[in-house]
Amino acid sequence: MRSRIKAWHLWLFVGAAVVVAEVVAPEGELLSEGVDKAMEHHPVLTRAAIEITARHLTNDLPANLDPFTWIARLATSLART
Repeated sequence: MRSRIKAWHLWLFVGAAVVVAEVVAPEGELLSEGVDKAMEHHPVLTRAAIEITARHLTNDLPANLDPFTWIARLATSLART
């Protein structure tokens, strides 16, 4: 199954998940509102998470510094055992 998945499928999934979240979220709990709340309480951590995610998506992080790559490699390794 994994070999048939294309990047555009994954982007479609991400977009659909955001739309569903916008539709089902209660008042004041949109994803963007969650970021606003996180910025109030943890501005450095929130900005770092956004920056790391953006740099991951633009291939601007070396694999050894990319936590998304670490997690994916760990999950793959665990799935093989």
